[in-house]
Amino acid sequence: MPEKFKFTQKRIEELPLPEKGRKDYYDTDINKLACRVSSTGNKSFSITKRLTSGKLQRVTLGKYPDMTVNEARIQATESISSIARGINLNEEKQKKRYKAITLQELLETYLKDKPNLRKATITDYTKKLNQGFSGWLDKPINEINRDMVKTKFNSFTGGKDNKMRVLRLLMSYAHKTLEAIETNPVDIITNGKLWSKPKRKKRHIQSGDLKSWYTSVLNLENEKAKVYLLLLIHTGLRDKDIRYLEWKNIDSKNNSFIAKNTKNHSDFTVYPPSQLQPYLKKLHHLTGNSKFVFPGKSKDGVIGIPRKQIIQVCNQSNITFSSHDLKRTFLTIGEACMIPFSLLQKLANHVTDNDVTGGYLNTEAETLRTATQTIADYIYLHADFDSSNIPPL
Repeated sequence: MPEKFKFTQKRIEELPLPEKGRKDYYDTDINKLACRVSSTGNKSFSITKRLTSGKLQRVTLGKYPDMTVNEARIQATESISSIARGINLNEEKQKKRYKAITLQELLETYLKDKPNLRKATITDYTKKLNQGFSGWLDKPINEINRDMVKTKFNSFTGGKDNKMRVLRLLMSYAHKTLEAIETNPVDIITNGKLWSKPKRKKRHIQSGDLKSWYTSVLNLENEKAKVYLLLLIHTGLRDKDIRYLEWKNIDSKNNSFIAKNTKNHSDFTVYPPSQLQPYLKKLHHLTGNSKFVFPGKSKDGVIGIPRKQIIQVCNQSNITFSSHDLKRTFLTIGEACMIPFSLLQKLANHVTDNDVTGGYLNTEAETLRTATQTIADYIYLHADFDSSNIPPL
């Protein structure tokens, strides 16, 4: 049975400390008012009452002696009344606390709430926030208004969209998830149509250039860079999806691998063409003792984009390209092979749930495997590939 008595300043003062843990005492005047005493010497007033949903809620009112018994009774009465009206006081207290957080604290809260973000993404968000808003990091987010955002946006000389998108992401999180601000002040950039109009890039490797490009890639001495480029053009994956591959996620028996936590926040199973198996096996001899397929000296333990080798291929083949151009090449070849657009979306790991028909499609593994192999066969045909260059199994 819980111990009950009429709370007075003297009785609360004289309450003994438990040897370990904590013990609750209840007031006989307001039966939902409790005083919790811990073995560390802390004494705090609280109430316990069920919400209209039926969930039992404990609300801390304040610590003794900062809060007197009379103040605790007044606060308890008001709180019990609020809960009876359906108000979740703990949520309200949390919202109030969030409204006072700074931009730096908002970033830390967001990152804590997103434990599956890649280290590279965390580094990117932190870097852009520091680059664009260093003077705002200690500022409460509820003091950041639309005019400030517009002025800051116009003051940027380069990379303005990328910096502002990080702020938009965080302020949207503060608005919609934490409910710490009434509106997202970065919406002024959208409402005012101030975002730069991106020019969609179309650069890709033409069919007639595949032979020169492929030969130059195979001439690379750096095996990691070579396999990195071959995987990009043969899978259509993004750069980070390739560089962060782990050996444990590669199934050589079934000739497939899983790219973890991709851009659309999902894991994606890839079925590389048969021509890549020897290269992956050879790379395993070099890096198989590492966690990553492409280990490197970065903070995350993976290689950076092999720019030196890309420049080498560009110079030797006289073809200018980037890592992302290879994804575009993969899909362009897929179109040339008459692969349906819906299947190309699946191969590219693009979200199709917002498309009514796409939401009904559950593409089978063998369909994806066949489509990927078709694209590879096209590449090999136009590259006039010499099979003697393939490393032995």
